[in-house]
Amino acid sequence: MKRLLNILSLLAVLVCCTQCDPVKKVEAQAYPINYTELMNYYVMNTIDATKQHKLSFDNEQEFRRVFGEAAVMGRNGQPTRVNFKTQYVLAVILPNTDRDTQVIPAEISQVGNTIVFNYRVKKGSKLGYRIVPFTAVAIDKPDRATQFEIYYKQL
Repeated sequence: MKRLLNILSLLAVLVCCTQCDPVKKVEAQAYPINYTELMNYYVMNTIDATKQHKLSFDNEQEFRRVFGEAAVMGRNGQPTRVNFKTQYVLAVILPNTDRDTQVIPAEISQVGNTIVFNYRVKKGSKLGYRIVPFTAVAIDKPDRATQFEIYYKQL
């Protein structure tokens, strides 16, 4: 009998936790917003690359402490420009790895002052060196000063 009560209690807690997930509630009401994926940047060695980071930037100085420009030859070789007067940057940085890993923005949605950044992680073959996989996107700032609550969700 006691075991049955423990199992029922555990099930009740699990149901409550899945029903109370704030991201699910926000996503149900949210609408997609436009974003621009930032290209030709790299993660500076000033950041702890042994753990995952979920960051947002509203000024260039903070952004430059984490990301450097990696211009390459050829068409579209310049880094994507960000205007911090009109844009925010959202970024997901994964721990360094020896696997070919891509972090791909899937969708960014908003409801009120809440933003949900959905992304995918695609892992590939083993490399002969280590990389720091990341993605960064720029989104437009609202017309008036607003604080946002940002959720990052891996799909």
